[in-house]
Amino acid sequence: MEKGLVLWGVRSIFYVEDSEGKEYKCVIKSKRLDSGFDLKGRNEASPIVAGDYVMFEKTSCDEGVILQRLPRKNEFTRLKAGGRVVQTLVANVDWLIVVDSVVSPPLRPFFIDRCLFTADLMNIKAMIVFNKFDLLDGEDPEEFKRIRQAYEDLGYPTLVTSTVTGQGIEELRNILKDKTCSFNGRSGVGKSTLVRTIDPELENKKIQVGEVSRKFNRGTHTTTRACAYRLSFGGRIIDTPGVREFSVFLDKPEELAMGFRDFRPYCNCRFSDCQHIQEPDCGIRKALEDGKINDFRYESYLRMRETVLKLSDAKMGLK
Repeated sequence: MEKGLVLWGVRSIFYVEDSEGKEYKCVIKSKRLDSGFDLKGRNEASPIVAGDYVMFEKTSCDEGVILQRLPRKNEFTRLKAGGRVVQTLVANVDWLIVVDSVVSPPLRPFFIDRCLFTADLMNIKAMIVFNKFDLLDGEDPEEFKRIRQAYEDLGYPTLVTSTVTGQGIEELRNILKDKTCSFNGRSGVGKSTLVRTIDPELENKKIQVGEVSRKFNRGTHTTTRACAYRLSFGGRIIDTPGVREFSVFLDKPEELAMGFRDFRPYCNCRFSDCQHIQEPDCGIRKALEDGKINDFRYESYLRMRETVLKLSDAKMGLK
């Protein structure tokens, strides 16, 4: 029995790398694995994901059996299927890289905020990469500058990149070097192309590139599963499937506000159970009116709250 790193998996088959860098096709022993998952009314999409460390036995020159999943230092998790399924996208990462495009598809802070909220909740360092910067034709619109500055003021590092001009690519390589980083973003933001540009040696790997849907100006899914790739200059990238929706892993809407870095200083409301919507003497709404909280961040809060309420209702309906 030895320790291995899960590179990727599909259905019940997982590909595990040993200490010498050799890959083994593995199954879980007895088809069951005790992952410690215990959330009543919800199912776990998979007990093992890319980035997990496992103990496994080699049964042949290229196959093995997984016996145990080792404890995770962190995990990036979302809810899916109406809140009924818990899906961990990646585990054991040093950085969560949230990739979004400045245009085509349009920048969507609401998606970024959900990823940042989850990263903070699960103790993962996060940064934002604004991709396709060349499509702005050298301009830096005031709205984009305002949004980017808001994130930097909150302590989230940001970077603008272009796979066409090469802007930001070398700087991103320096950040990734000798780290394990997960790339997450909506479909069509250029995530997989960005990964291949960062390390051209990944050109022959199974990182596919798709086109942006013309009808809806949004992306088509290209990566279908999370996959860990070794970088030629040191470190690893875990490329995750592009998603259109990201539901935060939270049940109680009243816990949302404290998960927003910019809300925390202003949670001095009259009522301890303030929802920060219509209640009098609300510290957060006062900060919003005074310009201390950005309007798009408050809108993200309202949208996330609505989602959490819906998911909580769905969970309550499960027996």
